[in-house]
Amino acid sequence: MLATLYPFVFIGLLLSIVWMFYKIFKDQSTFLPNISFLGASVMYAITLFLTDFSFYYKLLTMLPRDLIAFVVVFLLANNLKSTRAFYFTAVGIGFAGYLLYSNFVPNAFENYFNSQNNQESSQAESLDLASDGELMFDIKNENLLNLIQNALEVYDVTITKAFPNLVHEEYSELEDYYLLDIPNKDQANLKKFIDALYATNAVDWVEENEIVRLSPIESQPTDALRKPIDYGINDPNVDQMWGFEKMQVDEYFKYLRKNNIQARKKAKIAILDTGVEGLHEDLKGNYVSTKEQYDIDKQTHGTHCAGIAASVSNNALGVASLALNNNFVQVTSIKVLSDYGWGTQDDIIRGILEAADGGADVISMSLGGPARGSARTAYEEAIKYANRAGAIVVVAAGNSNKNAKDYIPASCKGVITVSALDNTLARAKFSNTVEDMKMGIAAPGVDILSTVPGNKYAAYSGTSMATPYVAGLLGIMKSLNPDLNTEKAYQILSSTGMDTQDTRLTGKMIHPLKAVQAVK
Repeated sequence: MLATLYPFVFIGLLLSIVWMFYKIFKDQSTFLPNISFLGASVMYAITLFLTDFSFYYKLLTMLPRDLIAFVVVFLLANNLKSTRAFYFTAVGIGFAGYLLYSNFVPNAFENYFNSQNNQESSQAESLDLASDGELMFDIKNENLLNLIQNALEVYDVTITKAFPNLVHEEYSELEDYYLLDIPNKDQANLKKFIDALYATNAVDWVEENEIVRLSPIESQPTDALRKPIDYGINDPNVDQMWGFEKMQVDEYFKYLRKNNIQARKKAKIAILDTGVEGLHEDLKGNYVSTKEQYDIDKQTHGTHCAGIAASVSNNALGVASLALNNNFVQVTSIKVLSDYGWGTQDDIIRGILEAADGGADVISMSLGGPARGSARTAYEEAIKYANRAGAIVVVAAGNSNKNAKDYIPASCKGVITVSALDNTLARAKFSNTVEDMKMGIAAPGVDILSTVPGNKYAAYSGTSMATPYVAGLLGIMKSLNPDLNTEKAYQILSSTGMDTQDTRLTGKMIHPLKAVQAVK
């Protein structure tokens, strides 16, 4: 929470300088400005420290930038304090600071990260690593840790346990995983450290701790359906949800009502993303908080996904989900991506573990990126952990118009991988294909209207949007049969699904009515 105040605190710090010079010019007491300056300085240091950026980025980029702004404001306030321009200086600093730190900078970072995702460079060059643990390794035996530490002592590295808070160590091998933090000066030669680890004969494998970023999403206008359909619900924007028409949701809702279908439990869907605005008018009825800091979404991505999976239906607001009423599912947020839309591999794995330990029935991950070689081991151990805890893991195929076999976690064992369709049931032009996935499925993913922060709604496109449709349906299925596992759930989705224009590449499109009818 405090981290989000960083830009505003810094603006306040600059304005306190202006206030101090104003008091000096007026020959008045500077006690209050001095207290304000000291307080703002302390808060600035705290909020800067808590931001999501790496230590080196803060030290080499953010601090120099802020120092320049500080000096410029100091000189302006000092030289203009006796002129009429002084008052305009104060207003100008506040306005310019607000634009720069609250709007321009986040957008610049978002655009930068998205442009990185669009580059057609080699996979090895396009992937970045975590700044506080560039390598992850699996130790054969914890008694061998001293051997590794001694072998790497000359490099001044730091070794820490990757997942120290496992609730169920018996679910996976993750208790043997460690992170290796490499000094900045040595990061250009990772192979040296990988070879050194293997040379100890104390590790089973080593892989890079990659940074995962959101794939770009396209915002498009949404046209109302030409033939309005009676879904029996009063959500005003349901006629703009073309996916409902294609998935025959009207028949699905009729079946639930006519047969008085009752949930055996309220299934929990965990959205692993940029956070979710839990107080959104069309989500709060189905939303349960895991942690307060997860209930804010500055990116909009997580809130959009949550609305597709579990927005409140028939509440005379916004959009609807496959949950006809509030008895079937609840949705929660596990924030694994920063406010700028990126997170490390160990961040995401910790999120999977947290969701599983928190009782999630379905884990929805609209994230991922190109795989570096065969670097899937840690993800697959986390997915195994979640499966054994009773959760079904659903993952976006990716938005690069390539084969999802080269993307993680889309290609990991144990996940259901989701491709995106347009309103003709053709594969979306951006969607990765799932022909080589053991459990590939499809859902609407173009021009999907859903919730965004501020009690607003927007249409986005991406496999990110298709994934929560599948997660939402799986939540309904788990509410009817809490014992449903991943393999059985996928078998139902695939056997009851509808053909697309290229089923081989997309997998079957989910059919809610037939899937629910098939749940035992």
